[in-house]
Amino acid sequence: MDADNLDISLLEEIEAHAISSAREAGQILLEHFSQPLEVQFKDKKRTDPVTTADRRSEEFLKSTIREKFPQHGILGEEGGALHKSDSPFVWVIDPLDGTSNFMNGLPLFAVSIGVLWKWQPVVGSIYVPVSHRGTAGVYHACQGKGSHLDGEKITVTRKPSGRPLSGNPSQFRSRFRLSRQSQREPHEARNLGSIALELTLAACGVFQYALFGSPKVWDVAAGVLLVKEAGGLAFTRRPKVRNWLPLERFQSEQSNSKETLENLRSWSSPVIVGAPEITRKVVQDIRSPHAPLSWLTALQQHQSQKDGK
Repeated sequence: MDADNLDISLLEEIEAHAISSAREAGQILLEHFSQPLEVQFKDKKRTDPVTTADRRSEEFLKSTIREKFPQHGILGEEGGALHKSDSPFVWVIDPLDGTSNFMNGLPLFAVSIGVLWKWQPVVGSIYVPVSHRGTAGVYHACQGKGSHLDGEKITVTRKPSGRPLSGNPSQFRSRFRLSRQSQREPHEARNLGSIALELTLAACGVFQYALFGSPKVWDVAAGVLLVKEAGGLAFTRRPKVRNWLPLERFQSEQSNSKETLENLRSWSSPVIVGAPEITRKVVQDIRSPHAPLSWLTALQQHQSQKDGK
């Protein structure tokens, strides 16, 4: 891949700053956790909340990134966090993933920082108040250097102690269906309310795989790299396309050499990540719930051929 030719010392410098920034932003969130919050909603249906904690965390992240890497672009979830640049590097930040959990005192949330180079993830860091070790920490990854939790290497190959777990969206049945064989697999599905957190659990093998229906780029930019550097796979599917393809870059449907941050902001596609064997199996078996069954497709094709004679 193109990113293999990047200066590793530069990537390590970027990773170090992403780790420290995620940790400090996490501390900002903890100052507000379980405290009275000023809450606003970004939509008329009042389903997409944003709090003072979100805004403080994002302002800190934008400020520290601009100070250290003023030439880099920045894309954040909240409004006004678009910083254009001619640099091939873009920092994609989610200052608080799992806002509803956070607002209700559930410590399942994250700060996610993904760094893209020509739309390809090369550095990622995710702060969580509760890691798979039971303590707060920062999961981090750098292109070609593996994935870690505070310096301790993690892999997707962790063997489950009991029935294996998977991460599935709450709207799974309305968006996807699996083959009968896959439905019989002994996985227990979980939905934790934070995509970034679920990606860290896939990267360390707690989840054998995780499926996300319509994530935005700031939800998955860091976590996808974590999973891949931990030895896992990541796939996505473009709109109106049946096949799942390896997720290498975050590009819009009409990808071209003139990709912009505005296009990146609009990116949203299904994503599957996890351990190689089970993830390959899932992408082979999963279908849209409205896709015709194979026998019905064959019957329709046969009838069309008869009618054409």
